[in-house]
Amino acid sequence: MSYPASVIAQAFVERGIQEGRFVTQMKLQKMVYFAHGYHLAKYGEPLIIEKFEAWKFGPVVQDIYHTYKLYGSDPITDLYFLEEPVKEGWTKSLGASANDAINYTWKVTDPLSANELSRWSHLDGSPWAKVYTPEQSSNVIPDDSIKAYFQNILAEKTHEGADKS
Repeated sequence: MSYPASVIAQAFVERGIQEGRFVTQMKLQKMVYFAHGYHLAKYGEPLIIEKFEAWKFGPVVQDIYHTYKLYGSDPITDLYFLEEPVKEGWTKSLGASANDAINYTWKVTDPLSANELSRWSHLDGSPWAKVYTPEQSSNVIPDDSIKAYFQNILAEKTHEGADKS
């Protein structure tokens, strides 16, 4: 099942607030991107409904940007500004695969800074790098490209785990 990007973003913001490990908007965008890619690779379907666009600092969902832009580059420390329907319980109704993607992403990306995640999203051969052009920052990053990229990442992680056995 796919969800509005705002719901997945809210899940990360809520977790950051609960754990006292606040995320910035840039880090939030990359966390949602990572969770989406992980979900595509592991479950074969999109985590979010919206499409990512290739912006200067990496993959972006416009809805997330507009929702959290009031924070600029500061940590997101509360959700007081969200509309009531979003605030009340949307993240509690996420399915098992969505929660898996969120939990895995939190574990992997929490220790990394927004700049580290941005650099990671810019690597040669990444879905962002394949479509980004400075002249047009709204190129859509195809889900097929994101899925293939994350399937390779997960295969490498599985292979690394097997090598340690």
